[in-house]
Amino acid sequence: MAGDGAANASNKLSSAENKPQNGGVVPPYMKAVSGSLGGMVEAGCLQPIDVIKTRLQLDRVAHYRGILHCGTTIAKTEGVRALWKGLTPFATHLTLKYTLRMGSNAVLQGAFSDSDTGKLSNTGRMMAGFGAGVLEALMIVTPFEVEQACITWFGVPQMGTSLS
Repeated sequence: MAGDGAANASNKLSSAENKPQNGGVVPPYMKAVSGSLGGMVEAGCLQPIDVIKTRLQLDRVAHYRGILHCGTTIAKTEGVRALWKGLTPFATHLTLKYTLRMGSNAVLQGAFSDSDTGKLSNTGRMMAGFGAGVLEALMIVTPFEVEQACITWFGVPQMGTSLS
C-alpha cells in the first residue's frame, strides 16, 4: 500500500506531461492532418474491395463466380498488387475528403461555439457537421464520383479527346 502514493504521483505527473498546453483544444490543422492520415489508411484497406466490386460490375460474360473467386482470380492472373490498381486516385480522393471534412468541421465548430463561454451546443455541433458534410460533398465527393463513373463507363480519355 505504501507504493500506491508513489504510483499515483507518477500517474499524475505523466498525465500532466501529456496534456496539451492550450487547454486540451486540438487545432483545426491537426484535425485536418489526422483526417488525411485516416484517408490514406482507409484507401489502402478498401482498394482491393473496390477493385473487386468494379470488376464484378463490369463483368458482362460472367467470368467471375462471386467476390472471393474474383479476388483470387485477379491475384492469380495479374498478381496480388493488381488488387491495389488505381490506389493513387482513390487515396487522393479519400485524403482530400477527410482533410476537408475534419478541418472544416473544426473551424465550423469554432464559429458555432458560444463567444462568451466557448462551449458548443448540440445544435452548433450538428450544424458544424452538416456544413462540413455539404462542403465535402460539393468540393470533393461529387467531382471524384463523376470522374470515376465517366472513366469506368467510357474508359480513360486520350489526350486531345473528349468524353462526349
